[in-house]
Amino acid sequence: MDVSLGTTVSAHRCPVLTQIVIAIPVRNEAERLPQLLRALAAAALQSALPVTVVVLANNCTDHSADILRSFAHPLLRLEVHEITLSDPNAGLARRLAMDLAARTGALMLTTDGDAAPDPHWIAAAIHAATAGADLICGRIEADCRHVLATPSGRRVAEAETAYGKLQHEIRHAMDLLDGRQGSSRPHYIESGASMAIRADRYRLIGGLPKVRSSEDRALVHHAEAQGLIVRYAEDMLAIVSGRLHGRAEGGMAETLLYRMQEEDPVADQSMLPVPVLADLWSQAIARRSLPYPSRAHPVGVRLRASDLEAGLPELGRLVEQTVRPQLLMQQERAA
Repeated sequence: MDVSLGTTVSAHRCPVLTQIVIAIPVRNEAERLPQLLRALAAAALQSALPVTVVVLANNCTDHSADILRSFAHPLLRLEVHEITLSDPNAGLARRLAMDLAARTGALMLTTDGDAAPDPHWIAAAIHAATAGADLICGRIEADCRHVLATPSGRRVAEAETAYGKLQHEIRHAMDLLDGRQGSSRPHYIESGASMAIRADRYRLIGGLPKVRSSEDRALVHHAEAQGLIVRYAEDMLAIVSGRLHGRAEGGMAETLLYRMQEEDPVADQSMLPVPVLADLWSQAIARRSLPYPSRAHPVGVRLRASDLEAGLPELGRLVEQTVRPQLLMQQERAA
Protein backbone atom coordinates (compact mmCIF):
# COMPACT_ATOMS: atom_id res chain seq x y z
CA MET A 1 0.00 0.00 0.00
CA ASP A 2 1.15 3.55 -0.71
CA VAL A 3 0.79 4.82 2.86
CA SER A 4 1.23 8.47 2.02
CA LEU A 5 -1.47 8.45 -0.64
CA GLY A 6 -3.75 6.32 1.52
CA THR A 7 -3.43 8.84 4.36
CA THR A 8 -4.17 11.71 1.99
CA VAL A 9 -7.25 10.02 0.61
CA SER A 10 -8.62 9.18 4.06
CA ALA A 11 -8.06 12.70 5.36
CA HIS A 12 -9.40 14.43 2.26
CA ARG A 13 -12.73 16.08 3.00
CA CYS A 14 -15.67 14.72 1.06
CA PRO A 15 -17.73 17.36 -0.75
CA VAL A 16 -21.47 17.36 -0.24
CA LEU A 17 -23.25 15.11 -2.72
CA THR A 18 -25.41 17.14 -5.08
CA GLN A 19 -26.23 14.70 -7.87
CA ILE A 20 -26.36 11.09 -9.00
CA VAL A 21 -24.66 10.21 -12.28
CA ILE A 22 -25.05 6.65 -13.59
CA ALA A 23 -22.41 5.41 -16.03
CA ILE A 24 -23.45 2.61 -18.39
CA PRO A 25 -21.38 1.09 -21.19
CA VAL A 26 -23.68 -0.35 -23.86
CA ARG A 27 -23.00 -2.48 -26.90
CA ASN A 28 -25.90 -3.94 -28.89
CA GLU A 29 -28.40 -4.07 -26.03
CA ALA A 30 -31.53 -2.98 -27.92
CA GLU A 31 -33.52 -5.94 -26.62
CA ARG A 32 -32.84 -5.24 -22.93
CA LEU A 33 -32.49 -1.45 -22.79
CA PRO A 34 -36.21 -0.74 -22.27
CA GLN A 35 -36.16 -2.90 -19.13
CA LEU A 36 -33.04 -1.11 -17.85
CA LEU A 37 -34.47 2.35 -18.47
CA ARG A 38 -37.76 1.52 -16.74
CA ALA A 39 -35.84 0.18 -13.75
CA LEU A 40 -33.69 3.31 -13.53
CA ALA A 41 -36.77 5.52 -13.70
CA ALA A 42 -38.32 3.57 -10.82
CA ALA A 43 -35.10 3.92 -8.81
CA ALA A 44 -34.97 7.66 -9.51
CA LEU A 45 -38.33 8.01 -7.76
CA GLN A 46 -36.60 7.12 -4.48
CA SER A 47 -33.58 9.36 -5.03
CA ALA A 48 -33.24 12.53 -2.98
CA LEU A 49 -30.81 13.88 -5.60
CA PRO A 50 -31.23 14.62 -9.32
CA VAL A 51 -30.29 11.70 -11.56
CA THR A 52 -28.36 11.79 -14.83
CA VAL A 53 -27.73 8.66 -16.89
CA VAL A 54 -24.59 8.74 -19.04
CA VAL A 55 -24.54 5.98 -21.66
CA LEU A 56 -21.50 5.15 -23.73
CA ALA A 57 -22.86 3.31 -26.76
CA ASN A 58 -19.77 1.71 -28.21
CA ASN A 59 -19.53 -0.20 -31.49
CA CYS A 60 -23.30 -0.68 -31.71
CA THR A 61 -24.72 -2.20 -34.89
CA ASP A 62 -28.33 -2.37 -33.66
CA HIS A 63 -30.84 0.29 -32.58
CA SER A 64 -29.47 0.80 -29.06
CA ALA A 65 -28.71 4.49 -29.55
CA ASP A 66 -32.15 5.15 -31.11
CA ILE A 67 -33.90 3.48 -28.17
CA LEU A 68 -31.89 5.52 -25.71
CA ARG A 69 -32.58 8.82 -27.45
CA SER A 70 -36.30 8.12 -27.70
CA PHE A 71 -36.66 7.48 -23.97
CA ALA A 72 -38.00 10.30 -21.83
CA HIS A 73 -38.77 10.50 -18.13
CA PRO A 74 -39.17 13.60 -15.95
CA LEU A 75 -36.77 12.28 -13.26
CA LEU A 76 -34.00 11.09 -15.59
CA ARG A 77 -31.66 13.24 -17.61
CA LEU A 78 -30.23 10.98 -20.29
CA GLU A 79 -26.99 11.57 -22.21
CA VAL A 80 -25.95 9.28 -25.06
CA HIS A 81 -22.38 9.24 -26.33
CA GLU A 82 -21.75 7.12 -29.43
CA ILE A 83 -18.23 5.92 -30.11
CA THR A 84 -16.41 3.31 -32.17
CA LEU A 85 -13.45 1.72 -30.42
CA SER A 86 -10.71 0.15 -32.50
CA ASP A 87 -10.18 -2.47 -29.79
CA PRO A 88 -13.45 -2.73 -27.88
CA ASN A 89 -13.28 -4.37 -24.47
CA ALA A 90 -15.28 -4.20 -21.26
CA GLY A 91 -12.59 -2.46 -19.23
CA LEU A 92 -12.06 0.36 -21.69
CA ALA A 93 -15.78 0.92 -22.30
CA ARG A 94 -16.59 1.16 -18.59
CA ARG A 95 -13.62 3.42 -17.94
CA LEU A 96 -14.68 5.85 -20.66
CA ALA A 97 -18.27 5.85 -19.37
CA MET A 98 -17.16 6.48 -15.79
CA ASP A 99 -14.75 9.21 -16.85
CA LEU A 100 -17.68 11.00 -18.51
CA ALA A 101 -19.73 10.62 -15.33
CA ALA A 102 -17.06 11.86 -12.89
CA ARG A 103 -18.63 15.25 -12.16
CA THR A 104 -18.34 17.63 -9.24
CA GLY A 105 -20.54 16.64 -6.32
CA ALA A 106 -21.57 13.38 -7.93
CA LEU A 107 -22.08 9.97 -6.48
CA MET A 108 -21.30 7.85 -9.54
CA LEU A 109 -23.15 4.59 -10.00
CA THR A 110 -22.45 2.05 -12.68
CA THR A 111 -24.47 -0.82 -14.11
CA ASP A 112 -24.76 -2.87 -17.30
CA GLY A 113 -26.96 -2.72 -20.36
CA ASP A 114 -28.63 -6.06 -19.53
CA ALA A 115 -29.29 -5.23 -15.86
CA ALA A 116 -32.41 -4.17 -13.99
CA PRO A 117 -31.57 -2.33 -10.76
CA ASP A 118 -33.99 -2.59 -7.85
CA PRO A 119 -36.21 0.45 -7.11
CA HIS A 120 -34.16 1.02 -3.91
CA TRP A 121 -30.83 0.80 -5.76
CA ILE A 122 -29.98 4.52 -5.91
CA ALA A 123 -31.34 5.26 -2.42
CA ALA A 124 -29.25 2.43 -0.96
CA ALA A 125 -26.09 3.84 -2.57
CA ILE A 126 -26.83 7.34 -1.23
CA HIS A 127 -27.41 5.94 2.26
CA ALA A 128 -24.08 4.08 2.25
CA ALA A 129 -22.19 7.11 0.92
CA THR A 130 -23.67 9.50 3.48
CA ALA A 131 -22.75 6.96 6.17
CA GLY A 132 -19.10 7.36 5.19
CA ALA A 133 -18.39 4.97 2.33
CA ASP A 134 -16.21 6.12 -0.56
CA LEU A 135 -16.96 3.09 -2.75
CA ILE A 136 -20.07 0.93 -2.42
CA CYS A 137 -20.41 -2.58 -3.80
CA GLY A 138 -24.00 -3.65 -4.30
CA ARG A 139 -25.32 -7.15 -4.85
CA ILE A 140 -26.28 -8.82 -8.11
CA GLU A 141 -28.61 -11.73 -8.73
CA ALA A 142 -29.09 -13.75 -11.91
CA ASP A 143 -31.43 -16.52 -13.03
CA CYS A 144 -28.99 -19.32 -13.77
CA ARG A 145 -31.35 -22.29 -13.59
CA HIS A 146 -30.31 -23.37 -17.07
CA VAL A 147 -26.71 -23.61 -15.88
CA LEU A 148 -27.57 -25.42 -12.65
CA ALA A 149 -29.61 -27.93 -14.66
CA THR A 150 -26.36 -29.32 -16.08
CA PRO A 151 -24.20 -31.68 -13.94
CA SER A 152 -21.05 -29.60 -14.49
CA GLY A 153 -22.77 -26.29 -13.79
CA ARG A 154 -24.33 -27.62 -10.60
CA ARG A 155 -21.03 -29.19 -9.52
CA VAL A 156 -18.95 -26.02 -9.71
CA ALA A 157 -21.73 -23.90 -8.17
CA GLU A 158 -22.02 -26.20 -5.16
CA ALA A 159 -18.24 -26.35 -4.74
CA GLU A 160 -17.91 -22.56 -4.93
CA THR A 161 -20.73 -22.03 -2.44
CA ALA A 162 -19.15 -24.28 0.19
CA TYR A 163 -15.56 -23.16 -0.43
CA GLY A 164 -16.47 -19.49 -0.84
CA LYS A 165 -18.36 -19.40 2.46
CA LEU A 166 -15.22 -20.44 4.35
CA GLN A 167 -12.94 -18.21 2.28
CA HIS A 168 -15.17 -15.21 2.97
CA GLU A 169 -15.08 -16.01 6.68
CA ILE A 170 -11.28 -15.73 6.56
CA ARG A 171 -11.45 -12.52 4.55
CA HIS A 172 -13.93 -11.04 7.01
CA ALA A 173 -11.74 -12.07 9.95
CA MET A 174 -8.83 -10.23 8.29
CA ASP A 175 -11.04 -7.19 7.77
CA LEU A 176 -12.11 -7.25 11.42
CA LEU A 177 -8.49 -7.29 12.58
CA ASP A 178 -7.75 -4.27 10.38
CA GLY A 179 -10.99 -2.44 11.18
CA ARG A 180 -12.14 -2.40 7.56
CA GLN A 181 -15.64 -3.88 7.91
CA GLY A 182 -18.33 -4.21 10.56
CA SER A 183 -19.32 -7.27 12.56
CA SER A 184 -21.71 -8.61 9.90
CA ARG A 185 -19.95 -10.50 7.14
CA PRO A 186 -20.19 -8.60 3.82
CA HIS A 187 -21.40 -10.26 0.64
CA TYR A 188 -18.05 -9.46 -1.05
CA ILE A 189 -19.64 -9.15 -4.50
CA GLU A 190 -17.68 -6.66 -6.62
CA SER A 191 -19.61 -6.17 -9.84
CA GLY A 192 -19.77 -3.25 -12.23
CA ALA A 193 -23.47 -4.03 -12.62
CA SER A 194 -24.06 -2.70 -9.08
CA MET A 195 -21.41 -0.32 -7.80
CA ALA A 196 -21.03 3.30 -6.70
CA ILE A 197 -18.11 5.61 -5.94
CA ARG A 198 -17.80 9.28 -5.03
CA ALA A 199 -16.61 11.17 -8.09
CA ASP A 200 -13.94 13.07 -6.19
CA ARG A 201 -12.51 9.80 -4.85
CA TYR A 202 -12.62 8.26 -8.32
CA ARG A 203 -10.53 11.12 -9.71
CA LEU A 204 -8.21 11.15 -6.69
CA ILE A 205 -7.12 7.53 -7.20
CA GLY A 206 -6.67 7.93 -10.95
CA GLY A 207 -9.93 6.44 -12.17
CA LEU A 208 -10.65 2.90 -13.29
CA PRO A 209 -7.58 0.66 -13.66
CA LYS A 210 -6.61 0.01 -17.28
CA VAL A 211 -7.52 -3.65 -17.70
CA ARG A 212 -9.49 -5.42 -20.43
CA SER A 213 -11.82 -7.31 -18.10
CA SER A 214 -12.65 -7.66 -14.39
CA GLU A 215 -12.28 -3.88 -14.21
CA ASP A 216 -14.85 -3.74 -11.41
CA ARG A 217 -12.83 -6.01 -9.13
CA ALA A 218 -9.63 -4.22 -10.07
CA LEU A 219 -11.22 -0.90 -9.05
CA VAL A 220 -12.22 -2.20 -5.61
CA HIS A 221 -8.75 -3.61 -4.96
CA HIS A 222 -7.07 -0.40 -6.11
CA ALA A 223 -9.43 1.79 -4.09
CA GLU A 224 -8.89 -0.14 -0.87
CA ALA A 225 -5.12 -0.17 -1.41
CA GLN A 226 -5.23 3.63 -1.70
CA GLY A 227 -7.09 4.04 1.58
CA LEU A 228 -10.68 4.47 0.38
CA ILE A 229 -13.48 3.21 2.60
CA VAL A 230 -15.16 0.30 0.82
CA ARG A 231 -18.55 -0.96 1.97
CA TYR A 232 -20.78 -3.80 0.75
CA ALA A 233 -24.48 -2.89 0.64
CA GLU A 234 -26.96 -5.74 0.96
CA ASP A 235 -29.88 -3.56 -0.12
CA MET A 236 -28.25 -2.19 -3.29
CA LEU A 237 -29.45 -4.89 -5.69
CA ALA A 238 -29.38 -5.26 -9.47
CA ILE A 239 -30.80 -8.21 -11.39
CA VAL A 240 -28.59 -9.27 -14.29
CA SER A 241 -29.33 -11.64 -17.14
CA GLY A 242 -28.09 -15.20 -17.10
CA ARG A 243 -27.51 -15.13 -20.85
CA LEU A 244 -24.89 -17.33 -22.45
CA HIS A 245 -23.82 -15.00 -25.25
CA GLY A 246 -22.70 -11.69 -23.81
CA ARG A 247 -20.68 -8.70 -24.97
CA ALA A 248 -17.60 -8.83 -22.73
CA GLU A 249 -14.57 -10.99 -23.33
CA GLY A 250 -14.16 -13.18 -20.24
CA GLY A 251 -17.46 -11.93 -18.85
CA MET A 252 -20.28 -13.63 -17.01
CA ALA A 253 -21.97 -15.04 -20.12
CA GLU A 254 -18.79 -16.71 -21.31
CA THR A 255 -18.21 -18.16 -17.85
CA LEU A 256 -21.73 -19.61 -17.64
CA LEU A 257 -21.41 -21.20 -21.06
CA TYR A 258 -18.12 -22.91 -20.13
CA ARG A 259 -19.68 -24.20 -16.94
CA MET A 260 -22.31 -26.00 -18.95
CA GLN A 261 -19.81 -27.52 -21.38
CA GLU A 262 -16.79 -28.59 -19.32
CA GLU A 263 -16.82 -31.70 -17.13
CA ASP A 264 -14.59 -30.06 -14.51
CA PRO A 265 -15.20 -26.31 -14.95
CA VAL A 266 -12.80 -23.66 -13.76
CA ALA A 267 -13.98 -21.92 -10.61
CA ASP A 268 -14.33 -18.20 -10.16
CA GLN A 269 -10.88 -16.61 -10.22
CA SER A 270 -11.49 -15.20 -6.74
CA MET A 271 -11.17 -18.68 -5.23
CA LEU A 272 -7.77 -18.89 -3.52
CA PRO A 273 -5.71 -22.02 -2.77
CA VAL A 274 -5.71 -23.08 0.87
CA PRO A 275 -1.95 -22.38 1.35
CA VAL A 276 -2.48 -18.80 0.14
CA LEU A 277 -5.37 -18.30 2.56
CA ALA A 278 -3.34 -19.82 5.40
CA ASP A 279 -0.45 -17.44 4.69
CA LEU A 280 -2.76 -14.42 4.50
CA TRP A 281 -4.24 -15.31 7.87
CA SER A 282 -0.83 -15.98 9.42
CA GLN A 283 0.35 -12.53 8.33
CA ALA A 284 -2.87 -10.90 9.54
CA ILE A 285 -2.78 -12.43 13.00
CA ALA A 286 0.87 -11.40 13.32
CA ARG A 287 -0.17 -7.83 12.42
CA ARG A 288 1.82 -7.96 9.21
CA SER A 289 -1.24 -7.90 7.03
CA LEU A 290 -0.77 -8.49 3.33
CA PRO A 291 -3.25 -6.76 1.01
CA TYR A 292 -6.09 -9.13 0.23
CA PRO A 293 -5.39 -10.35 -3.32
CA SER A 294 -7.21 -8.70 -6.18
CA ARG A 295 -10.13 -10.73 -7.49
CA ALA A 296 -9.43 -9.33 -10.96
CA HIS A 297 -7.10 -12.22 -11.74
CA PRO A 298 -6.35 -15.68 -10.31
CA VAL A 299 -3.56 -16.16 -7.78
CA GLY A 300 -1.40 -18.92 -9.19
CA VAL A 301 -3.02 -21.68 -11.21
CA ARG A 302 -6.75 -21.15 -11.59
CA LEU A 303 -8.69 -23.65 -9.51
CA ARG A 304 -11.30 -26.02 -10.91
CA ALA A 305 -14.35 -27.57 -9.30
CA SER A 306 -12.30 -30.65 -8.41
CA ASP A 307 -9.67 -28.48 -6.70
CA LEU A 308 -12.30 -26.84 -4.52
CA GLU A 309 -13.79 -30.21 -3.61
CA ALA A 310 -10.39 -31.62 -2.71
CA GLY A 311 -9.34 -28.55 -0.70
CA LEU A 312 -12.59 -28.14 1.23
CA PRO A 313 -11.67 -30.41 4.19
CA GLU A 314 -8.33 -28.65 4.69
CA LEU A 315 -9.96 -25.24 4.40
CA GLY A 316 -12.58 -26.27 6.95
CA ARG A 317 -9.87 -27.29 9.40
CA LEU A 318 -8.03 -24.00 8.87
CA VAL A 319 -11.15 -22.03 9.73
CA GLU A 320 -12.33 -24.18 12.65
CA GLN A 321 -8.99 -24.92 14.30
CA THR A 322 -7.02 -21.76 13.57
CA VAL A 323 -8.94 -18.74 12.31
CA ARG A 324 -11.94 -18.81 14.66
CA PRO A 325 -10.04 -19.44 17.91
CA GLN A 326 -7.28 -16.95 17.08
CA LEU A 327 -9.79 -14.25 16.09
CA LEU A 328 -11.76 -14.83 19.29
CA MET A 329 -8.55 -14.53 21.34
CA GLN A 330 -7.69 -11.24 19.64
CA GLN A 331 -11.19 -9.87 20.22
CA GLU A 332 -11.13 -10.85 23.89
CA ARG A 333 -7.79 -9.10 24.35
CA ALA A 334 -9.14 -5.97 22.74
CA ALA A 335 -12.33 -5.96 24.83
